[in-house]
Amino acid sequence: MKSIFRTKIFFFILVALFSVSGANASGNSKNKSKNIIVLLSGEGVADGSGNQFTQHGLVAPEGVLCFDIDLIDAKTDRVIGTGSDCLSAISGSPVDGMALTATSFFHFKGGTIVSQGLVSVQPKFHGLEEYSHVVGAAPSPGENNVIYADGKYKDAYGSVRLSGLVNLDRLGVGIIDFDCVFIIDIEKPRHRRHK
Repeated sequence: MKSIFRTKIFFFILVALFSVSGANASGNSKNKSKNIIVLLSGEGVADGSGNQFTQHGLVAPEGVLCFDIDLIDAKTDRVIGTGSDCLSAISGSPVDGMALTATSFFHFKGGTIVSQGLVSVQPKFHGLEEYSHVVGAAPSPGENNVIYADGKYKDAYGSVRLSGLVNLDRLGVGIIDFDCVFIIDIEKPRHRRHK
């Protein structure tokens, strides 16, 4: 349990450092974007129904497998909603490393944000024994990978970056253990369009 807590603290510090350096690099520390740092953490059981997509009017990718997991505030370590990590277009193998498309659903009390991006999955060589692979996704600067937002996030756009760990040892029976940090940088249009 202590090792999981240390991992979360490490990722939180790393995320905070990257967020600060990113703001300074842009030369605009008064950026009006909202920075949300969350964890998708816990055991996810495979669901191939595509319901996570259809309930928001989105089309599910062919062969998608979704894993519903707790959405946790990285600062307080409290559950603040639910999340789904939906995996498709998987290539490679757990032994040699994989590439895939992840559509990530973040269901907050005030609304939902959905992002989609390319993810790298590589075997882990050392560290926490309960995880088998390191995962990561980093959109290009200026890339909008938010594909849906509602509630208080309606019309939001921005980028979602991922860094984390997964255990794929039970993938054969449809279970993945997640410990993933997501940095959600979103902005809302300055002027709403009138219909």
